[in-house]
Formats: sequence, structure tokens, C-alpha cells
Amino acid sequence: MQKPVQRALPDEQGTHAKRFARELIYLCAILLMLVALAAGYSLWMMSHFASTANKGLHILDRSEWHGEPPSGKYPHLQLPVSNVIIHHTATEGCDREDVCIYRMQIIQTFHMKSLGWPDIGYNFLVGGDGQIYVGRGWHIQGQHVKGYGAISISIAFIGTFVNMEPPARQVEAARRLMEEGVRLHKLHPDYHIYAHRQVSPTESPGQKLYEMMQHWPRYTPDVTSLRRLSNDTLKFVTRPYWLAQPPSHPLDPLKPPVQTVRFETTKIPACTTQAECTFRVRMLQTLHIEASGYTDINFNFVVAGDGNIYVGRGWGHSCESFGSKAALSNELIIGFVGHSASNKKLALELLQQGIKLGHISTDHTLIDPDSDFADSEKS
Repeated sequence: MQKPVQRALPDEQGTHAKRFARELIYLCAILLMLVALAAGYSLWMMSHFASTANKGLHILDRSEWHGEPPSGKYPHLQLPVSNVIIHHTATEGCDREDVCIYRMQIIQTFHMKSLGWPDIGYNFLVGGDGQIYVGRGWHIQGQHVKGYGAISISIAFIGTFVNMEPPARQVEAARRLMEEGVRLHKLHPDYHIYAHRQVSPTESPGQKLYEMMQHWPRYTPDVTSLRRLSNDTLKFVTRPYWLAQPPSHPLDPLKPPVQTVRFETTKIPACTTQAECTFRVRMLQTLHIEASGYTDINFNFVVAGDGNIYVGRGWGHSCESFGSKAALSNELIIGFVGHSASNKKLALELLQQGIKLGHISTDHTLIDPDSDFADSEKS
């Protein structure tokens, strides 16, 4: 006798379908979890590698410090860059992220609104909180020193470091940023570090930070090669910058090209910082006007121990005879505050520039009382 075929009831069929759907959902969830774990592990490995490469470096991009977008475009840097110029912002410092962000916004506003720049001038800034704040970054030329934006990366320490050193974590953050630049091939492995004051008449990055920098492995005291790259071989401090008095009477013109150049050593004490040298040059002008009766400081230029050339009567006006006070219309006088080999080198570079500009005759006579060989020589 044939057994009757048992058929699944409609309720049983529905139960099987629901169970299958649940099992499919569970399987999909497990697969998604495995994919997420794999992706998470990959991300962790990448971040772990990055942190191992430069442990402790924290960089805040422009969106994190709420930077304004640039008002215009600026040329790109050719990477890798071989030079880093260190600055200070000459503002109040900061030791917390919120305060550093506020400082960043103030600096950017000043650069854009007051100086008329298209953006904050520095490539990077370092806060006292030990974090890096992105300015123009690795790829855009900075506006930190005229003539040097295309050949250097600028790193500015937020704060003023004339009488105090930056905290250790601020210095360490700057060091790690430069290491990161090498790792990312933004900085040349054999890059050089310079202070702002080495290429411009300024106190930046402050005396205390400058003293620290001189012990950094990549600090470079000789800026000759950097100046040649920028086509800016000399640093001039103009009369307004050293707070010169106006002449007591109109000055007589100098008649180019002059035939004689005279070096004169002053009895003013030597100086090594711009603040000291500015004071010395002002003292020299006061002595010339009030004690010696000259119309103005009686030098066309003064070469000082800070590596700057201070403009006295300049290329356009003649000095006065040390005896009769008569105008020396065909003689250029260069004074020295501290007569060293480096000062003499700067003075000779100044002469070459004068020849190039047509202010000094190519066959001029150089009179140097401190010369080891002759009192006068043909250059």
C-alpha cells in the first residue's frame, strides 16, 4: 500500500525561508566585520609606520586652525628644497592649542590685511604646545624674506625669543618637522639651516633662539652660497631702520663714478647683534654731528659686526674732508665698527656692487690704512 506523501505546511515553508534569510544576514555581517577588521588593521599599520618614522609629530592643517583661503595664487617651490630659514613671529607665545590657533589667525590677518600679502607668509609655524601649524606648506613659496621664498622653507616659532629660549617641545617639534621633510622628499637630505637675521636686517629669530640654533647640526654660519642663490649678496640697513637723524644742512652730491675709496676704522666698540650695531651707528652719527661739526655721519656706508651694511650718506652724497670739512665729491668713505676679516670681505663686496652699478670707477684707488701691504693699491 503506497504511503501518502507528506507536504510541508505553508507555515513550515515560511519558517524555513525566514531562517535562511537570517543565516544569510549573519553571514553577510560576519563578512563585513572581517573586511572592516582587515581595513582597520591596514590603517593601523600605516599610521603605526608613520608614527614610527617620526614619533610624536602632530601637524594641524589649515582647516584645523581655521585659516582663511589665500586671496591670490603664489608660485610653487621646486622640491626638494635645500635651505630652511628660522624665524620668530615677535608676538606673544602660546602653550595650548586653542591659544596657538588664535595666534595663527592673528598672524594671518596681519600678513593679509596690513602687509597686503595673499596669505600667511610662513610655510610652517611651531607652537609652544609642541605642534606644527601649516602655513603655505611644502609646495608654495613663502613670503618670509624678500628674494628667498623660491629657495627656502620658512619655519617660524610662535613667540618672541629675544630674552627667553623657546620651550624644549617647541624646538623638538621643529626638528621633527625637518626630519619629516627629508622623509617625504620635500627637503634635501643635506639641507642647511639659517637664521632670519643672517639674510635680513632684523632681530628675528631672537637672540636666545639664535644662540640655540648655532648648536644645531645643520646650522650654517656662512650665508654666501644662499645669497648667491637669491642674487642678494649684501644686507643694507637703511637710515630709517637705524633711526638716523636728518643732516643739519643739505648734503653735496657725489659725482659718479668715484675714483677713490677710503676705508676708515672707527674707535666705536665692536658689535655682533643688530640692536648693538644700530646703537653704535647712531652714536657715531651723534659724535660726527655734535662733537666734530660734520653735517651728517661722515661715512657713505658703515660695515658692522652683525654682517649688515648701514647706509650713511649712501651712493648719492659726498662726505666731508676730515680737516677742512670741504666736500669730497670724488671719494667714497666706508667706516668699520669693529675691523675684522669678515667686515673687510663685506666692504670689498660692496665695492664690487658699486662698480657694477656705475658708482665706482673700475680703476679706482683703494686707500686702506690697515692694509698689511701698502697704504694704497689699485683694485
